[in-house]
Amino acid sequence: MNKLKQLYDNSVEKASSFMSESKRQLVISLLLYISFFVVVLSYFFFTGAGKWFDILLISGTGALALVLGIGITLILLNILRGLPRFLVSVIVACIAVIYSVGSFMGPFFRLMGFAVMVLAILLGITVFLYRKRKKALFLFFSFLTLGLHVAAIYLAITDGKDGPWSLEVGEVATTLTNPAESGSAKVQYFTYGSGKDERRKEYRDVKYETKTVNMSSFVAQPKGLNKWYREWFWGFDLYNAPLNGRVWMPEKDEGGAYPLVLIVHGNHNMVDFSDGGYAYLGEMLASKGYIVASVDQNFINSGKTGHIGWDNAGRAWLLLKHLELWQSWNKDKTHALYNRVDMDNIALIGHSRGGEAVSIAALFNELDRFPNNAKVSLNFDFSIKSLIGLSPGDGRFKPGDQPVSLQDVNYLTLQGGNDTDHTNYLGMKQFQRVSFSEDFDGFKSSVYIYGANHGQFNSDWEVDQPSPYWWFMNRKEIMDPETQREITKVYVSAFLDATLKGKRDYRGVFSDKEIASTWIPTDPLRVRYEDRDFQPIATFEEDVDVTKTTQNGGQLQGYNLRVWKEINLLLRNKEQQNNQVVKLGWTNKNSRYTLKLPEGAADNFSEQTVLRFDAVQAHSSRYDFYHIDLPEGSENKAIPVSVSVKAKGIANFDGRVRKTIDIEPTYTTTLYRFDWWNERYGNQYEHMLQTYGIPLNYLKENFPDIDYTQIEEVTFEFNQTDRGLIFLDNIGFTN
Repeated sequence: MNKLKQLYDNSVEKASSFMSESKRQLVISLLLYISFFVVVLSYFFFTGAGKWFDILLISGTGALALVLGIGITLILLNILRGLPRFLVSVIVACIAVIYSVGSFMGPFFRLMGFAVMVLAILLGITVFLYRKRKKALFLFFSFLTLGLHVAAIYLAITDGKDGPWSLEVGEVATTLTNPAESGSAKVQYFTYGSGKDERRKEYRDVKYETKTVNMSSFVAQPKGLNKWYREWFWGFDLYNAPLNGRVWMPEKDEGGAYPLVLIVHGNHNMVDFSDGGYAYLGEMLASKGYIVASVDQNFINSGKTGHIGWDNAGRAWLLLKHLELWQSWNKDKTHALYNRVDMDNIALIGHSRGGEAVSIAALFNELDRFPNNAKVSLNFDFSIKSLIGLSPGDGRFKPGDQPVSLQDVNYLTLQGGNDTDHTNYLGMKQFQRVSFSEDFDGFKSSVYIYGANHGQFNSDWEVDQPSPYWWFMNRKEIMDPETQREITKVYVSAFLDATLKGKRDYRGVFSDKEIASTWIPTDPLRVRYEDRDFQPIATFEEDVDVTKTTQNGGQLQGYNLRVWKEINLLLRNKEQQNNQVVKLGWTNKNSRYTLKLPEGAADNFSEQTVLRFDAVQAHSSRYDFYHIDLPEGSENKAIPVSVSVKAKGIANFDGRVRKTIDIEPTYTTTLYRFDWWNERYGNQYEHMLQTYGIPLNYLKENFPDIDYTQIEEVTFEFNQTDRGLIFLDNIGFTN
């Protein structure tokens, strides 16, 4: 021990001696190099005020930083020189612990670590003052220390504050049966897979064994420690990926084959398995006559040793390989599932990254070659009719460096307003890129759910982020997990019934959200709907002329408006939704916005025609921006707007042609309990449009001889409130 101590002392002495002797040369070199570096680089800085100004600005900033840095450091060194060396070493060691463990646990761990250090130091000071009998200082530090400890515990154990929306269920009469109710079929459950899984019994004891597949062409192979750990944990590599799945289906063949629905999870810690969390959907849908398979892709999820590149391309390709598997079983006369699967009616449901993967899979299904490596062929051609994205990603993988655009496929996306994983509604971007041809009888819809989070779509996940992040979230604003999953069941089931089973009445659940109000709370919902029959008159996408409609020949007019401009709606992080709308603000009751229809636009109108438009009220912060006060008593409430549909021969302001539509508010969503942390994500809201419909047959009561083909004008009259601010989009008609 003495020799080690002597070696340590000698090393310290030599190092100190060397630094002391060479300090002049080190100081001159450092100052010379950093000064030269800053001055040279300042030449490339450009403000437009002149090159000398640019150089002086950057050089002056550097000189000020240098002086302050030297001064502050000298002060700190003088302070530290008087401190006990072991105390300083313990403080440094604690900081090292916080940063090293924080590399695994994340920034919240580091914030909490420094807070714990402060509490520990305060406790130590308090105990010291007690032992020294410094009564006045002891009492002060006692109250300070106790108060901060209580505050820390309070923050950890309380949930935050409620959201401004209501979770009450309404009483709107409807003849439709709740689509989330279980059906009459008895459900059987089984698994299929490799039969050799080393980690999960359910994929060892399988009902049907499957062959492995080589997915190496569709992912970027992991390397180094990441590769070694994955292969050690799973017992296989991506050249031999398994086709594993959990299945819920009707127990007996009650005549005919059943539509096939594949569900795929998103990214999660690969060792915390994700594929069992959709049983609530599988069991309900199977009882109604669907075959539902939750696909296992845990082995391409992220792990503590790293990620897999191009993972969403791999997820998409694996989904199509599962469809191949089901097709082979359905055609095999010796297989128990022979002719049990309706391969003409297929739906893909994806959550999180899986939500992006289902869109990519639908695109791959139409292609002959893999866009990012054309040497790889794609030989799929399945009848994928419907896609559902639960808080889906977007743009993580771009086929051929292009965003995924889809045509003639039914599309539904759901997003939680309190999602702290996908904090932006990325599914809205994909929604905008789904289009329909004239002969496609389908629709698309978006359901934005205030109070829903990311994890509760999967009953195995529940929370978006584990503790300690969970402690800092505004948990009280998040709705009960069962409520979120009940809302999901309603819209998923209604969508599949409408698109795979031809139950057209369930389209009404999407075009009129109040139909669902007897089953689920609808105040937190903003639901958009668009179908093939929709005839848009004004979408605001065509040009920058605010007076022209999308259909040539129409006209847009504003009267007495405080705000009238066309803008692109933003996501929470202020990225564009890729959707142009018109923003309208008013400060008196004589304001209105009128759309004059192009000649011939109403030629096919009839008593069954419906006026449709999307709208939402601007967030209260935007009222403040435009110096418009919120209508009295309307905070977090809908505001009424009068909508007139006028035919030739009817007076412009005949009160009989007006219908009142209540434009929903944009609620504030507080993701975390501290505003300074929420500001990292952008706004505390997203403007999500709601679709409204007015059947034109209401005109018949007062105008029995009305000729619907003579309708020439739609007016939005802002005559029921003194002021307001709304977004309006997609004004048109459907038959």
